[in-house]
Amino acid sequence: MSKKKVKNNIPIPILMIICAVLIFAMYISLSTIVLAFWGDTAIGTVDGYHSRMDSSFTDVNRSRTVSKSYSFMANGKKYHGYVIYSSDEQWPSLAEGETRLESISYLGFFPRVN
Repeated sequence: MSKKKVKNNIPIPILMIICAVLIFAMYISLSTIVLAFWGDTAIGTVDGYHSRMDSSFTDVNRSRTVSKSYSFMANGKKYHGYVIYSSDEQWPSLAEGETRLESISYLGFFPRVN
């Protein structure tokens, strides 16, 4: 009696997509933890802000999608960033040329992670 080999291989493109998504999720999670414990803080300038109402029936702090663009100085060099997150916060939109100040956390040895 010979045993049949069961072939349960995942196609290479699908496997590559799964690995890429998992690596990206690990990067986001680890960078958040590292910034919380070992990050430096600078005062940044928020120069773009947009908030849109997604749903009034969602969980607490999840009814809006907020996007901000910002810049900050670290080690004598100016860095720019952009963030999108879910929140209930709602500022008035920024007028042309208007800016706001906000605290930015970054890694001292690699400020691009902020």
